[in-house]
Amino acid sequence: MKVLVIGGTGNISRGIVAALQARNHEVVLFNRGQHVDVPPEDMRVIYGDRRQRVHFEAKVGAEEWDAVIDMISFNAEDTASAIRAFQGRVGHFVHCSTVMTYGPPFDGINLPETAPLNGTSDYALGKIAADNLLLEAHARDGFPVTIFKPSYTHGPGIPLHRQLGCGGVWIDRLRKAKPIISVGDGTNYFQFLASRDAGVAFAAVLGKSECFGEIYNLVHPQPRTWDEWQEVAAAVLGVSAEFVHVAQDTLIGIDTQRYIHLLDNFGHTQIYSGAKLAAVLPEFDPQTPVTESVAENIAWMDKHNRVPNSDEDDGEDRIIESIQSLPLATNLWRAFGER
Repeated sequence: MKVLVIGGTGNISRGIVAALQARNHEVVLFNRGQHVDVPPEDMRVIYGDRRQRVHFEAKVGAEEWDAVIDMISFNAEDTASAIRAFQGRVGHFVHCSTVMTYGPPFDGINLPETAPLNGTSDYALGKIAADNLLLEAHARDGFPVTIFKPSYTHGPGIPLHRQLGCGGVWIDRLRKAKPIISVGDGTNYFQFLASRDAGVAFAAVLGKSECFGEIYNLVHPQPRTWDEWQEVAAAVLGVSAEFVHVAQDTLIGIDTQRYIHLLDNFGHTQIYSGAKLAAVLPEFDPQTPVTESVAENIAWMDKHNRVPNSDEDDGEDRIIESIQSLPLATNLWRAFGER
């Protein structure tokens, strides 16, 4: 297959490109060429900015594609441009959405693809609009779209997230034997998927006409608590993690902007059903050991200087010191009573 990946150098994209190459597809990328990681030397890259609509549509619409995988469509305008460019020129169009379209708030756990779309962040609303436009194009014109909704996907290409957010300073704290904040009691569940496993799904779905017009959650089948996740990172670093549990409301009250991801994403248990995808794509069976994928993620952060020096920001230290200095009863109430 001749496959165009819009993006191609980011976290999930890297896993997709690797999976496509393993299947001997002809892979072409479209991106701005600004990522710190450059594409393989032998890979064709069409350089441009998709927001320059006329240039983008002319460049990618000048060719026929067996498949297109769109990793950087964030709103209806991006998607409308893609439909104009590829209508009648693509055999299969795969769009990367997000589980954040489901919330918060969330309507329970093990959410299927038919769950209400409660997301209210700009990111979620943009993806909902993009998804709807693609489904409308499929229903109206037969546009051959499949929509994937990944949960948190990790690997080389982005910092390793923790529940407090996406900054990498916590890796430095672990290395220096400093305690780290854990939100609430640390038992909120999330699904953590290695990017190389996500890539397998994107590559394997191509050409499956039964998946046209469908949405699939793309998640690891085994949820983990955030404390378990943070302990994996500590194990990879060869250290022991010391958690100081602090109520979510307390953290948001201290600094809403710093901990904004607790409100719009990470501060909630999120478990999504992958049964629909498993039924049509049995080859999607995440096998990457979590310690291996986390180690690769941290190695990428070190290579690109994405682990900030925790000594340069004492915000977390001051919160921990305040919590630890409280009398025991008050400490427990503040840590767990406000959830």
